[in-house]
Amino acid sequence: MPNEQANRIARAGCVVRQAVDYFAENLGKVESRWKADKTRVTDADVALSRATTAALAKAFPGDDLVSEEELPEKGSPPRPLDRRFCWVLDPIDGTNNYAAGLPMCGILLALLDGGFPVYGWTYDHLLRRLVEGGPGRGLFVDGVAVPPPPQPDTLDSNAFVTMHFPLGDRYLTRLAPLLRHSTARCLGTSALHYAYNALGVFDGSFGCRGKVWDVAAGHALLAAVGRRMVFLEPKEPFPLREISSDPPSLVNLAGTEAYLRYTLPLFEDNASG
Repeated sequence: MPNEQANRIARAGCVVRQAVDYFAENLGKVESRWKADKTRVTDADVALSRATTAALAKAFPGDDLVSEEELPEKGSPPRPLDRRFCWVLDPIDGTNNYAAGLPMCGILLALLDGGFPVYGWTYDHLLRRLVEGGPGRGLFVDGVAVPPPPQPDTLDSNAFVTMHFPLGDRYLTRLAPLLRHSTARCLGTSALHYAYNALGVFDGSFGCRGKVWDVAAGHALLAAVGRRMVFLEPKEPFPLREISSDPPSLVNLAGTEAYLRYTLPLFEDNASG
């Protein structure tokens, strides 16, 4: 692996770990408010975003930075992302849980090289661990390599899948066969949905409201163990070349090949990627 990637991967793990104490200390203790896009934000989101992006900018001043809490101003043109490396951060994923004091939440950070996710970090606050990895690098939990989970030939009735609720009628109708076939869970956070998917706890995930900062780290974690994320709409976001004040929501399916074989036909008129 190029030294440029290796240096960033080594440094970024330390940056994420430095945010953990503040994250834990403020769980359920910070005021929250609703943004214009109807998502919740807390003072901890903003503080963690500023601290993490500042640490990355100091270590790698030539890189692009994208954070959910530091987007271009509304009405301004998209900001181009034309550097080789780009960091994509969600300082608190599962903010509704975090504000309520529920531990199903985490920190998401991804490293992009040429616009594509090559490594991801998910701090899992529920189990107080750091899950990280990327294609060609493998998957690690607190620095210890873990083997790829099994790739079953079929999606049997014991399969565990994740999705976010509520589901609109459009998606509920399409996913009805899956909901009748498998056991569904909603943890309220993309961070844990994708990390637990990569670890083999879940067979597949459906997402319909996540932005690029919700999926970039998970994309790398899944690729680390031979699982895939397929974007249904809009188009495949990678390579990521710009960031706007209101990036599109990304409808996607992610998981084992058996899960994708089962679910993609349910969306066969709009699958891509």
